[in-house]
Amino acid sequence: MAHFNSRNPCLHSIAPPRRARWPLSLLAAAALLSACGGEDNPAATAGSHASVGQALAPATPMSGTVPPEKDTPDAVPASQPPAIDCDAQANDTDERLLECVTLAGVRAHQTELMNIAKAHRGTRLAGTRGYLASLRYVQKVLTNAGYRVKVQRFQFPVPRVEASSLRMAGQVAGEEIPHLALDYSGSAALTAGVTPTAGPRGCAAPDYAGFPHGQIALVRRGGCELTDKVLAAVAAGAVGVVIHNDDDGPLSGQLTVQAPLDVPVVLVSKTVGEQLLQRPLLGAPLQLQTQTSRSLGTTYNLIAESTGGDPSYVTMAGAHLDSVRAGAGINDNGSGVAALLETARQMARVEPKNRLRFAFWGAEEQGLIGSTHYVRTLPAAERAKLGLYLNFDMIGSPNHVFELYGGDGSAGEQAVSSPLLSAKIVDVFERFYADRGFASRRVSSGARSDHKPFADIGVPFGGIFTGAEQIKTAEEAKTWGGTAGEPYDACYHRACDTLDNVNEEALDVNADLVAHTLLFYAMQRLAP
Repeated sequence: MAHFNSRNPCLHSIAPPRRARWPLSLLAAAALLSACGGEDNPAATAGSHASVGQALAPATPMSGTVPPEKDTPDAVPASQPPAIDCDAQANDTDERLLECVTLAGVRAHQTELMNIAKAHRGTRLAGTRGYLASLRYVQKVLTNAGYRVKVQRFQFPVPRVEASSLRMAGQVAGEEIPHLALDYSGSAALTAGVTPTAGPRGCAAPDYAGFPHGQIALVRRGGCELTDKVLAAVAAGAVGVVIHNDDDGPLSGQLTVQAPLDVPVVLVSKTVGEQLLQRPLLGAPLQLQTQTSRSLGTTYNLIAESTGGDPSYVTMAGAHLDSVRAGAGINDNGSGVAALLETARQMARVEPKNRLRFAFWGAEEQGLIGSTHYVRTLPAAERAKLGLYLNFDMIGSPNHVFELYGGDGSAGEQAVSSPLLSAKIVDVFERFYADRGFASRRVSSGARSDHKPFADIGVPFGGIFTGAEQIKTAEEAKTWGGTAGEPYDACYHRACDTLDNVNEEALDVNADLVAHTLLFYAMQRLAP
């Protein structure tokens, strides 16, 4: 795991991890979950293995209370002030809240998500038992903290790969090229020449300059989402897509529901990709066939709301709870989930000026389906109450950068919403990093995380990000430490996105940013 370079002047001010205020043993107990609240709540007995859509029993509150940690009389000199009691006080100042939102507390939530994945075939994919167990865990924590919790049910397309094959024309079945047909690949059977992209990654139209229509595109993985590569290839005239890895590790990955229904897409290893790129094979036809289908499944969002605060102005923050099929998703997005969950828990006794709403989205990895469903089904009168939305997705990448984005359009116009108000959110993020001696940069908001549905209805928004499959440059390594020439997160959408796939220093800083920003906008309103 890559860590901060201590020689980097931007990174000297990182404090050592603070003492956890919530013992891991209690978090482990909280994983035995049941459900509550909301008209559409799923329900299951705590610790059950109910499949999606099976009824859940009402939640049972934890017995007892979380005991505060106590020092022995001689542990603290009499001249020092007594230790704060995070489980009893209202953490309504930055000093109190940031003392109580600890790295250990955030990592404890990530540990629970990892244990859930281990118990459910290594994944927390939407529509699986691993996702339901994750949902129950978050529900239990927030219900115990005193929030009003609702679970929103929705349907989404579930992909299935029934058959696939990839071979050179004339090869027999036993000589098939090793490959993986991706979730949400389209169905087709074709024989066509294979042509590599002109650009390095195949992420945009210029990478397909001169691409001949009717060919299979050979595309290198990395630089952007797999679905973006497919859409760019199809726009250039490709009839199929073969994506090759940057390494020869296990083949894993998935598309989203936006992928075309009639274009077959498979993933191959780095070695196979290099073989296909060899001159003797270029132009030789490939036989590519996929047989896939999509059916409707059921999954859930979880929405938790404070009991206090003006309901006419809602400060909302969200993180997607699901992982991809390949792994546990502890950085993507167990990092955002854990920081937001621990912040909510520590803010439970705050009396906010504005109503606080925390969202944990389902089926983000399938194409922002959960957040899109929430926004589309929200009545107009309720939409009008949304003062702002904060998005936290991948905030502890191992080879991190500190990036921030918003609807101000300052670094790109893919998702622009209420630019003047959104700019104020981005300014808060930027000041937070600067005040602590860290460099940050503004990036395009893009359209690949759960802020996008809110941008579409004009809600001011902002978010932070520490990087995914893009490669870190030498200049970035000088600024943020880490390793140049390596991805920000080499385990992005892979099985190795586990507890070890997190930069704890970056996560600690960003958990403080999440807490600072939520408290700030619990008490403040955006104004022109």
